[in-house]
Amino acid sequence: MLTIQRLDAQSLRPFVLLVQPGLRRSILEGQGDPDQIVLGALFLGQPVGVAVLHLNQPTVGLTDLYVLPDYRRTGIGSTLLAAAEEEARRSGVGTLHTLYRATEHTPPFERLLATQGWETPRLQSKVYWTTCSAGYDGWAQRYRFRRPYEPVLWAEITEAERQAIARRGENGWYPPTLDPFQRPDDDWDPETSLGLRYKGEVVGWLLTLREAPDQIRVEIMFVDPPLQRLGRGILLICEMIRRYCNDGDYAGAATSTATGGSAQKTRG
Repeated sequence: MLTIQRLDAQSLRPFVLLVQPGLRRSILEGQGDPDQIVLGALFLGQPVGVAVLHLNQPTVGLTDLYVLPDYRRTGIGSTLLAAAEEEARRSGVGTLHTLYRATEHTPPFERLLATQGWETPRLQSKVYWTTCSAGYDGWAQRYRFRRPYEPVLWAEITEAERQAIARRGENGWYPPTLDPFQRPDDDWDPETSLGLRYKGEVVGWLLTLREAPDQIRVEIMFVDPPLQRLGRGILLICEMIRRYCNDGDYAGAATSTATGGSAQKTRG
């Protein structure tokens, strides 16, 4: 018999390995957070699937949905998705959306969304990969910032600078999807997340997530629009790669900038 239950701190543990690796830490640390909802699917009492949601007005984000391979094509995925939609309805939020990477699992996932009445997914971003061995000794070493540009660790951005960034964001300086404060600072990788100062003012940032000990992903990158055509974003990527690859332990490590799609469903 299949059952779907909302997981609490005690019941979450058996399902953690079903969550994608990049989310496991935040899921465990978010136990008790009312804005985090984790649903578990059990078949004959055994964990076989999981769905993770985050309440973020005015939408609910479906950040993960996974079913063990041996239990697919049995309706468990659609049951989990329907349960996620019901949680969104109960929260009082009318729209459930999801962002996901294009992988070998994408076609069946998009078919699942279609059967549940979701809008047609659209391309959100493209992924570009490099490794230390491929990028560090080549272009990443050649292109560097010169003064008055000053790349610094994001953790070194002062509170006054953060407040100035937030005020400018409220005035439309950057789109909400590139807001550097959309995640807690602890989520960003402290060794490779960068800010960019120009003549003493913060004009950009590149924020990364560590998906594995030897893999990081660029989640957000923004540069002041007048500087974008000058290639300052590329220089930020080069700076990040140099800092990452300078550690000999990561000689073969991989970095990426986030191909993926997005889809949503709005309840009437």
